[in-house]
Amino acid sequence: MNTALTGYWLKQAMQAEADPATSGDGGLAVTPLTGEARADIAIIGGGFTGLWTALHIKALEPAADIAIIDKSLCGGGASGRNGGFCMTWSSKALPLIAACGRQEALRLIRASEESVRAIGRFCADHAIDAQFRHDGWLWTASNPSQVDAWQPTLEALAALGAPTFETLTPAQVAARSGTPVTTAGVYDPHVATVQPALLARGMARVARQQGVRLYEHSPVVRLRRGNPVVIDTAGPAGAGRLTAGRAVLALNAWAAELPEFRTTFVPVGVDMIITEPVPDLLAGTGLAGGLAVSDVRVFVNFLRSTPDGRIAMGKGGSQFFWAGRVGQRADGAARDGAALTASFRRFFGHKGPIAIADTWHGPVTRTLNGLPHFGRLAGHPNIAYGHGYCGNGVGPSWTGGRILASLALGRRDEWTDSPLVNARQARRLPPEPLRYVGSRLVSAAAGRVEAAQDRGRPGRRLDRALARLAPPGLAPIR
Repeated sequence: MNTALTGYWLKQAMQAEADPATSGDGGLAVTPLTGEARADIAIIGGGFTGLWTALHIKALEPAADIAIIDKSLCGGGASGRNGGFCMTWSSKALPLIAACGRQEALRLIRASEESVRAIGRFCADHAIDAQFRHDGWLWTASNPSQVDAWQPTLEALAALGAPTFETLTPAQVAARSGTPVTTAGVYDPHVATVQPALLARGMARVARQQGVRLYEHSPVVRLRRGNPVVIDTAGPAGAGRLTAGRAVLALNAWAAELPEFRTTFVPVGVDMIITEPVPDLLAGTGLAGGLAVSDVRVFVNFLRSTPDGRIAMGKGGSQFFWAGRVGQRADGAARDGAALTASFRRFFGHKGPIAIADTWHGPVTRTLNGLPHFGRLAGHPNIAYGHGYCGNGVGPSWTGGRILASLALGRRDEWTDSPLVNARQARRLPPEPLRYVGSRLVSAAAGRVEAAQDRGRPGRRLDRALARLAPPGLAPIR
């Protein structure tokens, strides 16, 4: 399916997997679900959340019979298309405190830092060359209006006893980021970067080696909620049915297609580009390593380099989805490549023309408080769910998978008792058509405000008021 090859990361991962010298086991054979099958636990969605859930379950109960179902390839959705920022929850300190209280917020932030280290160890232990580089994150201002937007977050972290960030001088920020556009910023040493599709496909290989069945190219057409759960699929190879005592919905943006979640978050399209190798541009800058860089816009600019000397850059807000119907509309090339290319030239145009090697598109989620949602479906305690990472899922999905593993196994522990599970504070968005129209209005207003700020102007008052309604992503709550 073409959806499995959306973007440079996935193309690179599939090329590596096809080469027995680099894949470790000659690649992963694709096995669609056909006919009847049974499992103890079925996981719908083979991205980071679904894969970490399966791996955590296997660590807790090795005998558990687990099957993962994915409509394309494991890692073929957003997990294989994102910027590869393996982040913590330090930037989420304010909403975490509001949702969970100070003690639990601190525990979750520390857990998220450990998740990044755990991902690095996982790659080393299983010989996964996911280009894991633990070089930190630079949270920057790309115009004067953004300067010090992170200060309330830093103050909250200091009050928790977790002063994560280091404040840098403007010269240090520009030198590390490789662009004079970033005029101020703070540095978090706990963040890493990865090639996300290589990580996802490596996780899939390990899961299969541990006895997890992977059913790929198997789109789910019906979920029969009950005990047991019955999942019907209809892929190119034919129809299939999986019956399981328990199920986990690890769908992220595609969860918006289910009625329970349609008003709990907004799926948003993100565009990405990657250059041909640009060693001269990277030479002498902090960006030459694995540093992650982003600004504090509503729809952030985020960028990093690759080990072979390319620059990857992304920007959100290029697409919204009526009634949450993501489907395959988030596949393919960048939807607003012109805007993304303009952003790239603003950051790096001082270096002259740069060749773009590829562009692609993918979905992220925006919840109203910037935090993910975990829980069990009302009336169906044997069906757990987790989604809503707000563009910050590569690292936190390790923690999310740990939460879902305990939920799926029916345990009660610090993960299932966390206020992130079945959170009462998960506010609802308005129904359609208000949600779609409102998303477009708020996004357009935020874009106009930030364009005005880039020119040294504040933007119109009405636009500023609308922009403040935008759900947070990597930007702090405003």
